[in-house]
This record gives sequence, structure tokens and C-alpha cells, in this order.
Amino acid sequence: MIPLDKQPTIASLRIRKFLPAAVAFFFLTACGRPMPAETSLSRKDVVFNSSDGVILHATIFFPENATNNPPGLILLHMAGSSRTGWDSFAARAQRAGYLCLAFDARGHGDSMMRGGQAISYRTFETRDWLAILDDMASAHKTLLEYGADPDNVAVVGASIGANLVLRYALNHPDVAATVMVSPGLDYKGVETEQAIRELGKRPALLVTSQGDSYSAESCATLKKAASGLCELREYAGSAHGTNLLDGPTHAAEDILLWLRLIIGPKS
Repeated sequence: MIPLDKQPTIASLRIRKFLPAAVAFFFLTACGRPMPAETSLSRKDVVFNSSDGVILHATIFFPENATNNPPGLILLHMAGSSRTGWDSFAARAQRAGYLCLAFDARGHGDSMMRGGQAISYRTFETRDWLAILDDMASAHKTLLEYGADPDNVAVVGASIGANLVLRYALNHPDVAATVMVSPGLDYKGVETEQAIRELGKRPALLVTSQGDSYSAESCATLKKAASGLCELREYAGSAHGTNLLDGPTHAAEDILLWLRLIIGPKS
């Protein structure tokens, strides 16, 4: 987002407010075609490969106030969803100073090809879901290539994505924090109770809706099993996964506040 300039007078404010609209109207009527929409926050679609040859599609969301080595977030969506499910949250994170990477896991969204063969989550078995951990490793590498601080990267997942980011963090000690939105003890064979126990002292955040009974019960069990800093946030309603973040709750803001205390950005 382009920062606001100083506004010394009411008159200058009015000029700034209405002049762009007048210019746009002139070009629209003069040229006979609509003006391209200006995006207020910077983002870029990128493509990279997993180690086993899946072509992965992702979107990089650059922080609003660019700094060297900003804290980074890797965002993993729900089963049957895609990276676009994170758009709203990623926009909030951009404004808060994070460099975000949301990617389509194998078999989802635009990430449907491996070695010239089409793949779909609809046919996945447990081993296929766990193979998404390889996608996360490639996403992590790409995030660092775009300048994220390697010491301040957090993983954020929704539903089965929450289970998977925990499993990824467990095997990658360079992940500073883990956020699980609507996790379960077992989604499609991807289990979490032992993983959170083995995560040790690294911080984790559990986010769920009170009416999302399986996830709420799973979160209570996971919090009890955790051996390190593990906080639980519960919200009214029954929204699940990224739907919880896009709803009327303040869950997204609470997540970003929690992350700030752990990975920054430093103000």
C-alpha cells in the first residue's frame, strides 16, 4: 500500500481525493475501455517444484512496509481448498509486516501435475497427504529466497493443513512457531497428539470454534499433551478452518498479535 502523504489543508485533501477519480473518468471516456485496477498491496504468483516433481503454484504476499528480512509465514490450506482461501488473512498479515507464502498443495488448486500426470486429492491415501510435507519444504525454501528472516518463520495451517504444519515443524527446528486453525487428532491418517508432545518447548497456537466439536475436543487434548508453550483460542460459532478467520470473530487479529510476540516484526 502506498503510504498516505501529509495532509496540510482540507483543500489539499479534497484535491487528492477527487483528482484521481477525475483523471480515471477522463481516460475511461476518452479511450472507451476501463482503466486497470490498482492493487493496494503487492503480491506475486510463483511456480516451483517439490523434490518429487510436483509443479507447485503459490502466491507471495509482500509486507506493506518493506524491510530487510521480514518475518515469514507459510500458509497451508484445508483439504479440497486452495491458496486463495488465505487471501484475506494474508492481506492482514501484509499490513502487519509479514512476508507470506500461500501455496496450493499437491492435488489442489493449480498444483495438479507431477511428471506429466494429473493428480487429485480425491484419490489420496495417508501417504499422499504426508507427501505434502515435501511441498512445504519447497515452499519454505522459496519463502527464504524472497527474503524472509530464516530465524523468524512460522507455519500456519487450517484443518488437515493444521495437522500437516505441526508435523512439518516437528521435523524442522528452524520453524519458530506453529499456528493450527481447526486441527484434529487425526485427519485422513495425519495424527497430531504425539507430534505436539515431541514439539518440545517451541511455541504453538491452537485456534478453534466452540461449535466445531471434533476440532474443539482435539484442541483440548492437544493443549494438555503439549510440553511447551501452547495456547488455545476458542471462538463462538461452528466455523471451520479458514472460514473461522474470515468470519465475524477477531481470530485473525489474535493470531497476528500472538505471532508478533514470538517472531515480530520488531517495531
